[in-house]
Amino acid sequence: MAEIHKLRQSRPKLSLRRFARYAGVPYWNLRDFERSAPIRNKRAQERDTLREQVKQVALLHPTYGYRFRYRELQAQGNRVGLHRVRELLGELGLNPPQPRKTRKPAAAVVALPGWPRGRRVQIDATRLSLADGVCWVYHVLDVQSRVVLASKAVRSLSMQLANQALDEGVAVLRSLGLHGGVLVQSGGGSDFTGEVFQTACLKYGAWVRCNVSQQGGMGVLERLNRTYKYAFAFRHDWRSLAEVQTALLDFHRWYNRERRHSALGYRTPWATLIGVADPRIAA
Repeated sequence: MAEIHKLRQSRPKLSLRRFARYAGVPYWNLRDFERSAPIRNKRAQERDTLREQVKQVALLHPTYGYRFRYRELQAQGNRVGLHRVRELLGELGLNPPQPRKTRKPAAAVVALPGWPRGRRVQIDATRLSLADGVCWVYHVLDVQSRVVLASKAVRSLSMQLANQALDEGVAVLRSLGLHGGVLVQSGGGSDFTGEVFQTACLKYGAWVRCNVSQQGGMGVLERLNRTYKYAFAFRHDWRSLAEVQTALLDFHRWYNRERRHSALGYRTPWATLIGVADPRIAA
């Protein structure tokens, strides 16, 4: 519309309606555009004034960030938004916007035929709501025996805490004489795809990312999480993280040594694990 308005200046003798037919635009659009010219000019003048004020503040305080410059403008009585100040500084080249961080590509889900060899160990975290906030419980599961090797209740997820839970779980296998390579299975959470956790997995064997729905995937551990919540956690009135941590020993005793598992021929997970352990150590 601005280009048509410039063309209109070169045809001053034509009426507005006739020029609209000549230019091939609706008459009312051209009429409204011309009527709003004073408002547009006023706004453009205000933008230029504000740009100059931001420039002066930026040159006067070259070490200030955009937040401090925004406060300085507010102190001068300029009713301008924080985001607008940042935009103007970027336009003036006085505070160029920071480059956006690029996310590293997500690890691909590996199908069963592509898994490296090793004793399968799965790790995941499940969320609990408490009176003093939320917590997460990491579970490390030996897939073959269904034994919960380790559990760790934490306030928030992190690579370091996931690594600690994995170390505790693998240590149980090692204590029973199972020193072979371990294939760690997990989801694609950042606590599992980070460098700290990946280094720990390579120390024991290999790592693969799996989905819940795929064959041999994380559905085994998701079933454990469900059992932990509905058959154990939700039957207690824990109010703090410390109470959840204390109860994990009871959960391990009940799940590993008392609860019979249908996938194991109704044997307990611990009895199944002892059956494949080194008999000299297991005894």
